[in-house]
Amino acid sequence: MSNLATTETREELKSYIERIERLVQEIVDLRDEQKVLFAEAKAKGYDTKSMRRIIKRRQKDPNELAEAESVDDIYMHALGMTAEHPLHVQVRRLTQDGVGREQVIEALQLLIPVNGEIIASVGGVPMRLWRTADGQSFAEEYVPPLFQDFMNKRKAS
Repeated sequence: MSNLATTETREELKSYIERIERLVQEIVDLRDEQKVLFAEAKAKGYDTKSMRRIIKRRQKDPNELAEAESVDDIYMHALGMTAEHPLHVQVRRLTQDGVGREQVIEALQLLIPVNGEIIASVGGVPMRLWRTADGQSFAEEYVPPLFQDFMNKRKAS
């Protein structure tokens, strides 16, 4: 009985090993095909480094990619590699795309750090957007403090 079990176990193990070896060979063959495709594209004048970057980007989740690009933009601005602040660039893109005011506010709320705030003109109206320590974000029309003092004094007189 133990000899039969040993034979069955041996055959099962051999089967796994052979299947894995076939997969490894298929992977090697696919990599060779990939090299040929990249060589063909390069021969036709395409930039294969750029193609590789694009392939990696297409494999990522769009939200992950957007978040990573936002962080990269902030770092590049901090290092002086871009003149315009990333927030301004994003707001301009949103307004150029014809996105509605509420959508712009929602997008800005995603950019606010915890316990932080942003003052931005959205559709020509100054807005204060902020996020609390628990991650909740809020938006309201922004009235500069000096203007508010002026209005309060005016109401009092």
